Amino acid sequence: MTFDDVVIAGIGETEKSRPGRDNDQPYHTLEEYFRMAADLTLADAGVDWREVDGLGVARPSTETPYRYSVMVAETLGFEDLRWLTATDHCGGQGVPLLAQAAMAVDAGVVESVLCLGADTPKHPEKGSGEVFPRDPRGFAREYVDPFGLQGANALLAMAQRRHMDRFGTTVEQLGELYVTQRDGATRNPLAYFDDPVTLEEYVDSPMIADPIRLFDCVIPVNAGFGFLLTTPERAAELGVDPVSIRGVGNSHNPEVAPRREFTAMGIGTAGERAFEMADLGPGEMDFLQLYDDYPIVELIQMEELGYTERGEGGEFLERTDFSFDGDLPVNTGGGQLCAGQAGVGGAAFVQVLEAVRQLRGDGGDRQVPDAERGLITGVGGGQYGKNLTAHSVAVLERGVPA
Repeated sequence: MTFDDVVIAGIGETEKSRPGRDNDQPYHTLEEYFRMAADLTLADAGVDWREVDGLGVARPSTETPYRYSVMVAETLGFEDLRWLTATDHCGGQGVPLLAQAAMAVDAGVVESVLCLGADTPKHPEKGSGEVFPRDPRGFAREYVDPFGLQGANALLAMAQRRHMDRFGTTVEQLGELYVTQRDGATRNPLAYFDDPVTLEEYVDSPMIADPIRLFDCVIPVNAGFGFLLTTPERAAELGVDPVSIRGVGNSHNPEVAPRREFTAMGIGTAGERAFEMADLGPGEMDFLQLYDDYPIVELIQMEELGYTERGEGGEFLERTDFSFDGDLPVNTGGGQLCAGQAGVGGAAFVQVLEAVRQLRGDGGDRQVPDAERGLITGVGGGQYGKNLTAHSVAVLERGVPA
């Protein structure tokens, strides 16, 4: 299977904010972020609202009714959509939503699909807007809470500690990756962080859950994202620079609890499927936009995707230049770690949109030289102690499908 009749024709991304009592950063509702992202995306593609006949929505982390995507369509004013879908892949939503929309357009079900991502915004008075429902299976109640583990920071601390003890990975090696991404954020006007960080500052940042430090943790922000898929013929009429989808791959629930491995995940299998569909290999990517809630998650992905041997990721980070003009550009706009993550509803959209910018030549002073193709990933659930994981990989290429 190949996507011969679909391209990405437009993208949109709002500014990031973290409103609080001690600042005047703007606050918008979830629906407003969907609307703003839609406006930006359609304007970028030059498409009128009335021309959109398909809609894809990334489900936010708050509890939503079973017909949530229908409600979003109604709220935004869409009528008579031919195709409507929603993803529920936790942190990896942007990539599987891209694949679903591509299949709809490529199959001729619709001519254009608008995909949107946002999440329950942080309120200036109430704090975080995320509401994660309790696991009805009782996993957290029986196996997490009694041991004092609170959230992803503590669970990822175990994964990082395991990798450090088993393979000799160091904090300084992981810091090299963060420092590089932080520099990319200073070159990205839509990133939340706009100041650089030194390796010493990274190492000295406050400890959150040993060995996870403050700068290891993804920064939650309020934001909205969107991308529009359509046919190559329609993209030509619009006069946009299209980006094609060479391959996609997914792997869900790759392991069962008795075989749990904290220094591995299912991204390798998803990558193999994407590379096979694209008829390309890891070495043919001009950049990587990796899902990055923590640097250790990026390191494990590089090992599993074939960029270094398993267990040698730390040394690979130390000897490789990941800047936009370096050996292997990674998360050129800062990634979620430095640009910001709008909850699980906006997760991995940063990766999708930055890849499109690079392939259109819109990277500004972080543009990867001669970028022709790149890889994006989404990771939902990760190695967070549950048997709920969703791994997605896509290979994008400049221009219309060959």
